[in-house]
Amino acid sequence: MKKTGILLFIITLFSTVQAQESLIKVSPFHFFDATFNMSFEKKITSDKSINLSGGFHLRDRDYISYGERDAVGWTGEFQLRKYLVKYNSDLSGIFVAPFFKGSYFDISYNDDIWYVTEESYYDADGIWYPQEGEYIMETSNDEIKSVQGGVLMGVQYVIKDVISLEFYLGGGIQYSEVEGNSEDNWRYDSSLGRGYNGVIPKIGFNVGAAF
Repeated sequence: MKKTGILLFIITLFSTVQAQESLIKVSPFHFFDATFNMSFEKKITSDKSINLSGGFHLRDRDYISYGERDAVGWTGEFQLRKYLVKYNSDLSGIFVAPFFKGSYFDISYNDDIWYVTEESYYDADGIWYPQEGEYIMETSNDEIKSVQGGVLMGVQYVIKDVISLEFYLGGGIQYSEVEGNSEDNWRYDSSLGRGYNGVIPKIGFNVGAAF
């Protein structure tokens, strides 16, 4: 009787895994950016799911052309997925997904600022004296709050009802607010900048487990 109960428990557990109602995923590429990003996907109908993800940017220190940068922050994202083509399960196939994302970053920059001690000039004899000055290290700090909205298209495949592989790409619009010493600075003119305003691309890869 006890063996029968254990066997029924194992069958029930296996059936639950087979159902693949949910996935937990991580983004390995984010580790190179010092970010831990995790996603949770839950099936809500046979061809729709909700995907929630969040990330913590632990440290981002490097030496770039204009000084030293240090950043910490977090992100959160919501996706409503529609599976257009399904493979071996409800959470395996080709999908489209509108998304909404919010983020917050605290960024500091140590910049070499050129301070002019004497302007360029011509003297009375017409001799040119060039500008004189010195570089002084200064630290500026910014708080960046941003929101994104757009559409993704991707493919997800569940292997042996256990491991999931996912790839997606798309884009949307980002709106950011920068508060601090570098507000309206040229650092945020690029779409790769966290304080950028405008159209922004989005691409990702996740590895996960079904349960």
